[in-house]
Amino acid sequence: MVIKSERIYMEDGVKDGYLEVKDGKFAGFSENPPEKEYIDYGTKRVIPGIIDTHNHGTCGYGLMGGGPSEVKGYLKGCASQGVTGVFPTPDIEMLEAVADEAERQDLTGKYGGSKILGIHSEGPWLNRTGEKGIRRGWPEVRLEMAQEMVRRAKGHLRLVALAPEIPGMDEIISYFLSEGITVADAHSDCNYKEAMQAYKKGITVVTHTGNVMTGMHHRDIGGLGAALLNDEVECEVICDGMHICLDMLKIYFKVKDVSRFMMISDCTQLSGAPVGSYQGFEPGMIINVTKEGFLLSDTGRLCGSSQPILYGIGNLVEKLDMPMETVVKMAALNAAGKYGFSRDKGSIKIGKDADFVIISDDYKALETYVEGQKVYDRAQEGEIFNQAFLNALKPAGE
Repeated sequence: MVIKSERIYMEDGVKDGYLEVKDGKFAGFSENPPEKEYIDYGTKRVIPGIIDTHNHGTCGYGLMGGGPSEVKGYLKGCASQGVTGVFPTPDIEMLEAVADEAERQDLTGKYGGSKILGIHSEGPWLNRTGEKGIRRGWPEVRLEMAQEMVRRAKGHLRLVALAPEIPGMDEIISYFLSEGITVADAHSDCNYKEAMQAYKKGITVVTHTGNVMTGMHHRDIGGLGAALLNDEVECEVICDGMHICLDMLKIYFKVKDVSRFMMISDCTQLSGAPVGSYQGFEPGMIINVTKEGFLLSDTGRLCGSSQPILYGIGNLVEKLDMPMETVVKMAALNAAGKYGFSRDKGSIKIGKDADFVIISDDYKALETYVEGQKVYDRAQEGEIFNQAFLNALKPAGE
């Protein structure tokens, strides 16, 4: 297969020409037309496949209960948003279902949606803090629970996020690190000094930087300040303009080099749902989907993002005037480098896996390819959403 575009965002810059895909890899690039047939995308942008390492659900499919069909629907939903590689972020009970699908993909080399590159567990040991945070405590800290997580994930657990200040966490952190699992600082009440000490224990990622953590104050710059000043940690960042205002993102990218940021969605099952108030998604809570795209609890707390990484890419390019060449690295290559995939994934480069997305000018995925296989086509499949999920929810008050 050969594709033509005036804007192909390759690792060494944006190019106008012909990109060849063969045996699931990028096989060549030329400015001259080939003798064989090619697909002409005109001026449509061709970008590297997005890698989302923090995603709980999307398009009505979730990872908080369900089986193989739910996982497959979720992966199709991710692909419809330009994600070619994902770390699904399930609850503990669903680790096995996600791991089984990852093993099926590895065995067959066939994809009906995004490829599972690993599994991310956000928690269970979290210490909610921050604006409108509601402290709920945490499960008993037991090494046996950590071992059970690893067992259920069948070797696919790549990232675990936890609050390092919780008593007993040192043993848990050491165990995950001994299993080759990256540990992230998440939902934490650490001040600056405590956060820096946590990094010395081996934590190398900050979960959704700025959210559910201690903010910056002129007498203690808190967990956020530690994340921005420490050059040894990578920072996840949600760029939907709601979790972090765009002016704060400007500060982030001035203080810390953009090569240390990994764009994430933090999407939930309600992503893509119509505006309204729903009950039944979380026990005892009403979730409000606003016209701006917020997912808010009835107390006003943010409950994950409703917007995919592609939406964040649009924010950074159109509203912050950042070069697309820089932004796509934050959406793919940076994560690939952090988690050991940069040899094969994260950018359009000859010899790498042919993971790429054709996007519209309003930042929608038109076609998504994983290792040369088309896994989503908007013209044929339209918007992806699990209507059965929406039907099962009740409008607030019913």
